[in-house]
Amino acid sequence: MTKTPPSVNIFASSLDLMQIPFIFTQDELLTTEAFIKRAKERGFTLTLHTLQELHISRILVPLYRVSDTAVAGRRLALERPLGPNARAWVLDAAIEGRLRDPATEGYSSAWPYERPPDEDPENWWNGFVYSSWQLVDLHRITTIYQNVKHGWDRTRVGRVEQHHRFARALAALATPYLPGVLRRFSFPMELDEGELRRYRAAVDKLDLLRIAGFPPDQLKSSADHLLSLSHAQDPLGKWLPLTRYARYDGWTKLRDAPLTAMWQRVAAEVLLRAHEELTAEGILEPLPDLTGSTWWTPQHDRLSPRHVEAQTLERALAEFGLSPHPKVILLVEGETELFHIPKLLAELGFDRPQDVRVQRTEGSKVNPHLIARYGVTPRAGRKIREGKWLLDASSTALMIAMDAENNFATEEAREKMRRKLQAAIREEVQYQDADINDASLDELVHIFVWGEDTYELANFTDEELVPALTQIAQTQGNTRLNSPTWDQDLIAALRDARLRHVDIKFVFSKMHIFESKTELARLLWPALLRKSEREYGENEPATPVVRLVLKVRNIIARQSGVFGLKGPSSASVHDEL
Repeated sequence: MTKTPPSVNIFASSLDLMQIPFIFTQDELLTTEAFIKRAKERGFTLTLHTLQELHISRILVPLYRVSDTAVAGRRLALERPLGPNARAWVLDAAIEGRLRDPATEGYSSAWPYERPPDEDPENWWNGFVYSSWQLVDLHRITTIYQNVKHGWDRTRVGRVEQHHRFARALAALATPYLPGVLRRFSFPMELDEGELRRYRAAVDKLDLLRIAGFPPDQLKSSADHLLSLSHAQDPLGKWLPLTRYARYDGWTKLRDAPLTAMWQRVAAEVLLRAHEELTAEGILEPLPDLTGSTWWTPQHDRLSPRHVEAQTLERALAEFGLSPHPKVILLVEGETELFHIPKLLAELGFDRPQDVRVQRTEGSKVNPHLIARYGVTPRAGRKIREGKWLLDASSTALMIAMDAENNFATEEAREKMRRKLQAAIREEVQYQDADINDASLDELVHIFVWGEDTYELANFTDEELVPALTQIAQTQGNTRLNSPTWDQDLIAALRDARLRHVDIKFVFSKMHIFESKTELARLLWPALLRKSEREYGENEPATPVVRLVLKVRNIIARQSGVFGLKGPSSASVHDEL
């Protein structure tokens, strides 16, 4: 059972905020010039004249006015701040009894916004100070201002107090909550970091709201309103799954509506964190549980991923095609494969690291178990129903392309290897308190061999190999080139290599050519490209490496649609979650 919140101080003033320790250390107080600059960053064009008209018409009034006249009864016992900035000027004025709340006073022509001609520009400022939180409401304020100018809206009773109450609440809550939302701390020169941290841990949030004159039961509704505004007005709203993970220094480079929307989400998050803490104290009802919800609610757009439906960063990157995890890890054996296969994949448009990562193993004796366990095992996220989980990261499949030797010599050996790798993946998934079905495992592990011959002999004819090998021999000054039987001897060596099913190194050695597989790969590339284009066009891939690349393409396409994990009771990884 929740407790009854205490009554609200309906006479709260911005001057009351001065009694809060460390006030305005994490958020900003802005002079009129700074307010105009910040407004421009968010897409609003204001001038000093506009601010004055907004003040006179009571649509937007500053949070503070620094007066030249000191009143002894208004002096506050505060620690004098350091630094030439608006916060220091406001605190100095409060100490000297020169601070006023414009929401409780009218407007006088004796308080101009623009400097009078007879005033010294070095020693004059208009004394008006705004809270950075007042920028959050600029869209509504400028709309009202335009309506008033056209005579369409003259009902402004209570709007100033409502606007000030909102800004006061956020200013009061900024010190305990804003550093956590922005993931950054500000430490003015005169403050002790330890004292500030102890204050944040111990401060009574309900007392802060009382000082601000903000009803605790309006925290959620005010936050939902802000999140609805940002959802409706942000042209980059669909990117929120990514921007909620961005650093403050990154997203503050945004401009216009996207920047306004981000600050609206920041303000909403401050209010919602206060609500959550007051819920823990038994003062407010819990926020709604969004688990499994199938419709959008404002709190789905919380800036911080604090609700169960929020995507992980890796999941969001995957859905935008920006995942650092490749959809396929392709293990190849030799230098020629490492030269050719990425180029063939690039011809099909798969040259991004998040599509496929080609890794050389330097031999077919490789043990790919570690890669399968830690590079391919799906990262299970939240369980959504029995036998089904969301994935926290994009799915990656393993393709092993090898010569038919050692652990890959026979179909039986290859199948044995594939089953071992799948068992290792299943074991790692089960360590995450999840499970995976056989159909999903079949999509994750693939083994491909070139046939009976090794890569170069399986993928290239004598007519393609002889000119390339001859050119290498010429470059090396091979004396055997003077023999009238060079071509016949080279063809015989290639035939012998095919009969023995040995590596192309055999031919290099027999013809006394210094081994240069990288150069051979470069010379063979034009022939391979022509073959691949022809076979793609005819839809009859005969060359093994072309078949491999097309298989990889198909795996990438299937992996792109996998965002969930199914246990053994599910038939297919591609069934609807």
